[in-house]
Order: sequence, then structure tokens, then C-alpha cells
Amino acid sequence: MDAVTHGEVLHLTSPPMRSDSVRAAQELLLHNQHGTYDPGATDGVWGERSAAATRRAQYWLGFPEREVDGVFTPELADLLTGRGELTSAQKAMRARRTRRANRARLWTDAFDFAMSELGTHEEPPGSNSCEFSEWYGVRGPWGLMFISWCYAMAGSRAFAPGRRYSYAPHLLADAVRSANRLSVTERPLQGDLVIYDLDGDGVADHAGMFDAWRDAEWHELRAIEGVSSCFGENAGEVMLRSRQASEVLAFVHVRG
Repeated sequence: MDAVTHGEVLHLTSPPMRSDSVRAAQELLLHNQHGTYDPGATDGVWGERSAAATRRAQYWLGFPEREVDGVFTPELADLLTGRGELTSAQKAMRARRTRRANRARLWTDAFDFAMSELGTHEEPPGSNSCEFSEWYGVRGPWGLMFISWCYAMAGSRAFAPGRRYSYAPHLLADAVRSANRLSVTERPLQGDLVIYDLDGDGVADHAGMFDAWRDAEWHELRAIEGVSSCFGENAGEVMLRSRQASEVLAFVHVRG
């Protein structure tokens, strides 16, 4: 870690930064005294996942919003290793954010809202008309609108009718950038979001809310999904579905 703490600043570039210092920073983001800020692979390449992990670390260490920029500095490295100490302002902001997260109980509440809607269906069948599309204000495939509704009802400020989210690629893009209180995670917990590529073309096309893994090898998962009528027979309602991990593009955590 000495290379990182001796003045090197890591940030997004094209082509991306590649070095042992990058790998050391990635490992420090993954394992440190304050928590785990998942940077993805610790491969020595500074990409979007590393920048997003840095933004998460900055946020939860109490940096002001204007300084949550994804730039890994020697000062941040010192805080993560314990060689540096949080300022009084950072400690206060960290405490406020932690209290807010605990008080909101977003993930549990959003999951409970989703479970309470199991069996809710389109009326009339095949119309895409349901509680969630009416709330969002758009008549169309409503899988994303369903999970947006659940989190909005739970108090999340990341979701709003008519604006966020009805289109899976938009939600995934924000999560990859760690924007709008969303982040990508490789270790989903109940209530996290699942972004699917069901037709295998590399583009996000559906989403659900993660419940649990169905096997010890993490090959199959169970999720609550708003399955709109565009999916064909036996669709048009909120249901528990089993999916293969190979159909998943990403898991997304909602921070607030």
C-alpha cells in the first residue's frame, strides 16, 4: 500500500490506469477497518467498479457530497488503513448517514412491500394496466415500475413516478456509476435488486427483487418480480420466480 499512500492519486482514465498501486487500492477497498466497499476484481485495472467502490467508501466515511467523486487519494488510503483519523465533521456525517439507513429500514421494508403484492395482476389481462403502471404514469411493461414502487413506498429517494425507473438499462447505468444512491454488488442480500438479460443479447431487459439463493453453489436464485404480460402465458402478475444465475447481469444495492 506504500505506493498508494506516497502521493499517487487513482482516477478514471482512458485507457484505464494499470499498476500494483491500483491492485493495492482495490484490496484495501475490499478489506479495511471500516467495512467492505466491493471493487469487483482486484486485477490492478482502475475501472468503473473501482471508482464506484471509492464513492461508497467516501460516502460511508462521512465525506461531504461534493467530495464523493470516486477519486482514490493517499488521504483516503490512510483513513481505510487506520493511519489517518476521521475529522469531527466526517464522524458526525458518518453517524447521521448510518442512523438514517438504520431508521429507514429500506431493504426490509421494500421487500415486505413486494411480498405483500404477490398475486397482484393486470386488469384486464394483457393490458399492462396495474397498480404499478398507474402509479408510474406509463402504460407498458411494468417490471421496473414494480420494484420502483416498492422502494418508493419504503421511503427511498432513488425512485420516483414518471422519472426513475421504468427501463432496466437506465437503472443499471446509474448503479455502475454508483449514482442516485445505487451501487452494484456481487454479494446480494434480501431486498437487493436483480438485473436480468433474459434473451442473452448483453442488454438489461428485466429486473426483480432478490430473495435468496436456491443452492449452495449460487447457480439458481429466487426473486420477486413484476412479470408483465409481454412475457407471454402465465404472466401479468407479481410472482416469485426462480432464475438461473447465468441470466443475471448485475445485482444492485439501494443505499438510500
